[in-house]
Amino acid sequence: MTIEAGAKPVPGYTLTHLLGAGASSEVWEAQSAEGKKLAFKFLDCRKHSPGMIAGEVKLLRSLTGLNHPHIIPLTGVHSWGKYLILMMELADGSLDDLHRSYSEKTNGNMPPDHALDLLDQAASALDFLGTAKLTNSTGSRGLQHCDVKPSNLLLVGHRLKVADFGLCAGSGWHMHRGWKGTYPYAAPELFNGAAAPGTDQYALAVTFCKMVMGDRPFFGSEQGNGPPAGIPVDLAKMRDKEVLVLARALHPHPSARWPSCKAFIQALRGAQETPRTGESVRIFPRGIHGSMRLELAAS
Repeated sequence: MTIEAGAKPVPGYTLTHLLGAGASSEVWEAQSAEGKKLAFKFLDCRKHSPGMIAGEVKLLRSLTGLNHPHIIPLTGVHSWGKYLILMMELADGSLDDLHRSYSEKTNGNMPPDHALDLLDQAASALDFLGTAKLTNSTGSRGLQHCDVKPSNLLLVGHRLKVADFGLCAGSGWHMHRGWKGTYPYAAPELFNGAAAPGTDQYALAVTFCKMVMGDRPFFGSEQGNGPPAGIPVDLAKMRDKEVLVLARALHPHPSARWPSCKAFIQALRGAQETPRTGESVRIFPRGIHGSMRLELAAS
């Protein structure tokens, strides 16, 4: 079976074009006969055992019951040859795309106030996830996404939605696949294959640094085979009042971080040295995976 335009891997839907690809996955736009458009993510399962795939399907199907305005709806999970197919809402782009547009159009990074407005929405979703109970795991103390990063934070108009729950795990669970997060966003505890309350907060803090500072505050990207010796961000390059807030969110021990993602974002917003007033230039997506447009937005 070949993933290509015109293929019909799920009854009633036809693939139209490729949206993006990674090392072991591809994302395609699919359209129904009635014109409804969804994103289909194809996960290559050839390297996984049948038992692991069955566990993955069980977890992902449980996640279809999550309902939150800032979580991309997962509408179905299907098997097709060597692939698992995740059916989800089609977004306009990602936070990664938005940051790239700022760089191209303004020769700079995302304004902190815009970054905080968007990440506040992500925080709401992640805190909701942190209290979620799956029907097949009554012992869970909530869930952690475990792979929060700009490419997994999607934009639907002006709204941000968290997506891609392939590494999602219960807080305190040992992750059956071991560590698979993304450096530099992965919290230290993920190197031991365990998620904890605060794991996603760490990634949210690194994401903020990336959005407002680009690559400037980051140390080398070589993490080796174990956890980094320290945090991946040079806080000396951040603004003084933000340092203490970020340092707590990036603490190596999860219990020492902020009590919630929303609490972290609120503290970070309060640490802004010079609150913006009046109007500032912002960029927003235009159309499904289309270009980004500049707007004057009141701050």
